[in-house]
Amino acid sequence: MNNNNFITMFEKRLSEYTGAPYVVLTDSCTNALFLSLKLLHNKNMLETQDIIIPNKTYISVPQTIIHCALNPLYNDSYWIGTYELGKTNIMDCAVGFKPNMYIKNKYMCLSFQQKKAIKIGKGGAILLDNIDDYNTLKRMAWDGRDSSKSVLDDIDNI
Repeated sequence: MNNNNFITMFEKRLSEYTGAPYVVLTDSCTNALFLSLKLLHNKNMLETQDIIIPNKTYISVPQTIIHCALNPLYNDSYWIGTYELGKTNIMDCAVGFKPNMYIKNKYMCLSFQQKKAIKIGKGGAILLDNIDDYNTLKRMAWDGRDSSKSVLDDIDNI
């Protein structure tokens, strides 16, 4: 079974709602942050190994930074809805979902769960505007596979 049609429709609706040219669905905001950090780290697009984050954030954020072989540094900044992870262009938008929210040149990571605006149990997304990064992140989110093919039909990646 392949749910690509549903995923494509959901990504399209999120794109229309948020104003983001591209959307990659993930299984959580934590993984959206992880994939975004890995993408930029692999492209040597991070200015520093030190990623500054608010000291009052969800515990998976510093854990994800460490998992990416980076260093979380904390500050006392006050934030509502969204904040940027240091100077990475990656934004934690887990509690800041709203219409026309997309900011150009950002990787905006969303969360969907019982306490969030979209209460689907678990899920996340990355909003972005770079087609090449979209294609890379899409493969990363699908463990290197083509999301339009069923696992059984994706022989090249088994």
